[in-house]
Amino acid sequence: MKFKILNIVFVLINIIIVGGIIFFNLKNTSDKLIFNEKNIQFSSNNFINNDSIKINLLDNYKSLDSLNADIETVYEIEQIISRIPFVKKANVYMTVNSELNIRVQEKKPVLNLYNSDYLLSENGQLIPKIDSLNIDLISFFGEIDPAIYTNLSNLSKMIIKDDFLKDHIKYIYSDSLSFYLSVNSYNYNIELGSLENISKKLNNYKVFIASIMDYEILNKYSHLNLKFNKQVIAQKK
Repeated sequence: MKFKILNIVFVLINIIIVGGIIFFNLKNTSDKLIFNEKNIQFSSNNFINNDSIKINLLDNYKSLDSLNADIETVYEIEQIISRIPFVKKANVYMTVNSELNIRVQEKKPVLNLYNSDYLLSENGQLIPKIDSLNIDLISFFGEIDPAIYTNLSNLSKMIIKDDFLKDHIKYIYSDSLSFYLSVNSYNYNIELGSLENISKKLNNYKVFIASIMDYEILNKYSHLNLKFNKQVIAQKK
C-alpha cells in the first residue's frame, strides 16, 4: 500500500515539475513579435521583395520591433500585405516563439494593357506597371469594360498555353463592336465578336488553318470572321 502511495506521489511531483517548466516557458515567451526578413517567402519575385513588405508595414507601424505578439496583430499584418496591389494572396502566422512568418503569392501577369498603366493578371486583376521591369507579354490595344477583365485574361491565357497560337498571335485589340486578333506573318485580322465561347472560336480557327493545304492562300485574305458558331468566314482582299 505504501509503495502505491509513493508511486502516486512520484507521478504527482513529475506532473508539477513538467507543468512548472511549461508555465515558465510560456511566461518567458516574448510578448512582442520577432520580425526577421529570412521568414518572408515569395511564390515568385517579379514585383515585390523584402524591402517592399517592410516599407508597407512601416507605413502602418512606427517600428517592426514593437509589434504585439497576438492574433489581432498577425491578422492586421496579413491584411496590410494583402492590400499591396501586386499581391494575390498573403498568409501570415506566428510561431510558438513569437516569430512572424510571411508567405506571399504574387499576381501573375498574362496581358499588357498597352494604353494604360496596368498589366492584367491571370485572374483578371490589375497589376501596376513598373518602368524598370520589362515582361514579355501579349498586348491589348483599345478600351475595355472592367467587367470583362476576366474574359480578356482568359483569352490571353489560352493563347499563351497553346503551342501554335502563342507564336502565331501578335496582339489583341478592340473597337466599339468587337474584339480582334492580329497575327504574325500574314496581313489579315481575326474578328472574334464578343469574348463569349472564346475557346470554341479559337478551336474553329485552328481547324481552319489546319485545313489549308497551301499557306500562300492565306495571303489573299484580309479578314477572318469567327463570330458565328462552327464556321470561319474568310474575306479576300
